[in-house]
Amino acid sequence: MSQDLETSPPPEPPTNRPLPPGDRLGTFLARPYVKHIAIIWVICTLIWIPIAYWLSDNMGAGPAASKLMGALKETVFVFTLVSAPLMGFVLAVILYSWLGWGRVSGDEVPDLKNPAIKGNPIAITIWTIVVSFLAFFLVTWGIVEYTVVNNYAAGSDNPEKLEPLEVHVTGQQWIWSFSYPEQNGISSETLFLPHNRPVVFKVTSEDVIHNFWIVPMGVKIDANPGEVTLAGVTPDTLGSFPIRCAELCGMHHAFMQTQAVVLDKADWNSWLASMGVTS
Repeated sequence: MSQDLETSPPPEPPTNRPLPPGDRLGTFLARPYVKHIAIIWVICTLIWIPIAYWLSDNMGAGPAASKLMGALKETVFVFTLVSAPLMGFVLAVILYSWLGWGRVSGDEVPDLKNPAIKGNPIAITIWTIVVSFLAFFLVTWGIVEYTVVNNYAAGSDNPEKLEPLEVHVTGQQWIWSFSYPEQNGISSETLFLPHNRPVVFKVTSEDVIHNFWIVPMGVKIDANPGEVTLAGVTPDTLGSFPIRCAELCGMHHAFMQTQAVVLDKADWNSWLASMGVTS
């Protein structure tokens, strides 16, 4: 009996033990579908980056007419750019599920059991780490940028440290009207603003809810009946810029538009003089 034990082969190692983490990762990455999905993922992500830049640069607003709008565009670009890898990965899985796992050929009934991801610890760990990092980055960016935008709205980008110009904005179906209490209460249906001087808008409505939106300046705030809401900006670009109502306010909502005209100091004083105000 003892001789039989000595000459018998050693027992086989158990096959039900989990592989070491390094071997499991290598086995996972060696699977053909992982490589294919990774290639599609990189392609989709690289395609999305110029699209993200185009979206943030246009936004239906044209060039930024204030640092406030510049900061908003930058935030849109960063958020879109950071979301590109997630979008690319989801799209890669969808495309490979459709074109790879879902492709059927031949007369035999296909095996529709695809590789399980739900219980895959490697996939779950990688996904959790990546998403957590991106979420942390976006939250941090959002907090910092929120402070920057508020400072711009409060006139912190005022190069000459001028006192803010107060403008009363009134919306009604379906026109905007503007008054300047510090300039003898003059009013107009076109908004005139001085260049590089901070502006504080006091916005209200005479009937229904409107939304005051100077598109290229990044000013957008509700005009509520019976209430006054505040917004601010420092226009840093000369020219004429569209003002729209961004709240559905009735039949002619789409025609509730006017212009904001940013003037240099000489033209601003000339406009005041034409309205009977001496500077």
